[in-house]
Amino acid sequence: MAREEFVYGMHPVLEILSSGKRRVWQLFTDKTKKGPQMDALARAASKRGIGLTRVDGKDIDRMAPRGANHQGVILKTESFAAMSLQDAILSEQDIKNAVWLAIDEVTDPQNLGSMLRNAACLGVSTVVLPSRRTVGITPTVYKAASGALEHLKIAEVGNLNQTMMELKDKGFWIYGAEMSGKPLNEVSFNRPLLLVMGSEGEGLREKTSAHCDELVSITQQGGVESLNAACACAILLYDIQCKTGAPAKKVR
Repeated sequence: MAREEFVYGMHPVLEILSSGKRRVWQLFTDKTKKGPQMDALARAASKRGIGLTRVDGKDIDRMAPRGANHQGVILKTESFAAMSLQDAILSEQDIKNAVWLAIDEVTDPQNLGSMLRNAACLGVSTVVLPSRRTVGITPTVYKAASGALEHLKIAEVGNLNQTMMELKDKGFWIYGAEMSGKPLNEVSFNRPLLLVMGSEGEGLREKTSAHCDELVSITQQGGVESLNAACACAILLYDIQCKTGAPAKKVR
């Protein structure tokens, strides 16, 4: 039997209903909420053939995590399913032009959600997430990603360093984000590629850095010590897109 979860928030719920990638069972909305977005949710639910139940706002509060900004919307759906590395490789329709992102040891759900949204917007087809030392795909991450997960493949791996070696064998170039790396304006990117982002505070682990073909950095000015992981990820992915051409992203 498929595992169930409750996803909350206007954009995440609408993306799940519209994409048709996973099973959905029931949509709950706050009966006091009205407007174009609620109408769009109702139409999307009708197209999927699922029921819409209008309930008291307190009922939505009980279904969502404490303090969550659920916007009066909760969807009962099949849990998000990550892929194996091999399945992600096999499902890549244009492996020679692939842009992948690996996110290691990022423990803040808002940061991870923002990075996933960046990835979906900037040509990434697959995100590699280690099964340990990373926050994982939680309802908070899903809400922060604003539905981006419906446009990405997530490959969950046990050992990131081993994964990097396997992707090298498939012809991938591995680029690591590191403050001591080569300035971004001096870097030429080659596809297929994997961009590796480290933790918010420590950056890449030493062994992970050693497996990269090139370390890249963002030149900064002013008194701020560093960009947060999500901002740095967006800048790097945009630069990759600009230097290697329009994204060749195709996600099943």
